[in-house]
This record gives sequence, C-alpha cells and structure tokens, in this order.
Amino acid sequence: MDKQFRNDYHRLIANLHKTDGYIMNYFSQKLAPFDLSVQQYIVLRRLSEVYPDSLTVGELKEKMTEVNSDITRLTDRLIAKNLIVREVDAQNRRRVNLRLTDESNRFVETVAVEFNDFESVVSHLTDEEVHLMNTLLDKIRNRIQ
Repeated sequence: MDKQFRNDYHRLIANLHKTDGYIMNYFSQKLAPFDLSVQQYIVLRRLSEVYPDSLTVGELKEKMTEVNSDITRLTDRLIAKNLIVREVDAQNRRRVNLRLTDESNRFVETVAVEFNDFESVVSHLTDEEVHLMNTLLDKIRNRIQ
C-alpha cells in the first residue's frame, strides 16, 4: 500500500479526482482555441440539442452534468460572447428562455467536430472494463444522491 493513502478507498477517491482532472484538462485544451470553458461548451451543446427552440434556465440546469454549476454566471458569459440570447417568455413573463442564434448554432457545430473522437481518452479500455467502470461509477453516484 502506498503510504500517501490510508487505504484503498482513500486511493480510489484520489484516483477518481485525478482522472477527472486529466479528462477535464484534455477537453479544456481542445476548447482553448474557441475561447470556451468545458462548462460553457456543455451549455452550448445542451442548447444545440433543442435548437431552434429554447430552454428555461431551470431546464438547462437539469441537463448540466456538474451538480453545482453556476448557470447564471455561465449564461452571462455566453451572452457577453454573443453565443446565446436571453428572452422573456411571451406566455409567461416570469420565465426566461435561453437559445442559440443561427450563427452560434453553426459555431457549436464547428466546435463539436473537435469532439467526434472524444471517447479516445478511454478507447484503450476493453468493453468489459468500460461496462464495469460504468456500473461502479453509477453505483457510487446512486449512493450519494
């Protein structure tokens, strides 16, 4: 046992954290030429899934992968970059809708090309290893929720 870890459970948590950092860094490098963070790109992808329609802030937050994402800050930055627009819903003035413009939807399609092979970061794993990893990660998250 490595002395920096109390036990294998401690090592597992450290490994999960380190691996998340490795994967996020990989994606950050791919997004750097587009001046986007990983979270900003995820917002754009979620909006592109419903384009030309929009999502409310609440709907977008539900679709985010990061539990504690600051959706207001993320969307404000994307609005400042003219990548999304914020509109008050005509039927319900308390609802705020977020959507891509035609131009920003084309931009998202361009950026998405960089991720056609995003699975390559784990492509060296066998099918059995991938299945086991997915099962175990789902089990960890389901315990926490």
